[in-house]
Amino acid sequence: MGRRNAAWAAAASAALLLSLTACGGSGSAAASKTQDAENLGEKVGALVAQVNKMGIVEWNGQLLTKNPDKGGQRLLDLDGRFSPSTGYSEISMESTLDGNAQQVDYLVVNGRTYFNSETWGPGSDKCWVDITDDAARSWALPSELDPTWALTQARALGLDGDDVSVGLGFKQVLAGLPRGLFTAPPSVPYDTEASAFIAPHGHHLIEVGVDLQGMWNQIPKDLRATFDTRRTGWWAMTMKESSNGSAVQPPTHIFDPAVTPPSQCMKA
Repeated sequence: MGRRNAAWAAAASAALLLSLTACGGSGSAAASKTQDAENLGEKVGALVAQVNKMGIVEWNGQLLTKNPDKGGQRLLDLDGRFSPSTGYSEISMESTLDGNAQQVDYLVVNGRTYFNSETWGPGSDKCWVDITDDAARSWALPSELDPTWALTQARALGLDGDDVSVGLGFKQVLAGLPRGLFTAPPSVPYDTEASAFIAPHGHHLIEVGVDLQGMWNQIPKDLRATFDTRRTGWWAMTMKESSNGSAVQPPTHIFDPAVTPPSQCMKA
């Protein structure tokens, strides 16, 4: 996905202004609605401008059983670096899904996906296996690799202090989550969406919280019964400009572990 720019922010602001002031009324009530729309538009524009200024976007995503403020437990962590200029990604995954601890690293370069495992031992950190067509190994990667999806694809609803309340469509949410978790999602009503918030923390960090459980609850029970959500009730994400400005690099050594032992991968 291409980076949204200031023109998108201006269009979003204009649409918000129109929608909030088209409800009728006059006098102070109408003026208040107009001011609310302008404030929301300015906040959305400022957030878009903030991410547009980022070189390498560093992000962390966490899948939890429910809202962490209500005791949600972490199921999966994704740590990534995304290059808007090339579309390349580095992503590290730690998971305790199904009770099995896993840690793997991914590179996505020119549409190809590469895998590195901590189990390969010392000296193999620069060795990669092409797993582009291996769904069993690439399951933790999102389909939407640009982490700003939660901002650029959201429907702004209003302000809650400094936070922006938004709605995110069902398809957009699933595209931003690990693709192997929900391999056969049902067809749902077009307006099914997740409630979410986007919270700025100065000029350095943007926080996102997505209420997955509330979205699952909108799906009719008969469809929900066929759709394994694995107790996944909340998606938490942070985005910031990476302090490491180095580019995301293509894999150094690519090998076939069926032919070459990982310990010898640099000689492959």
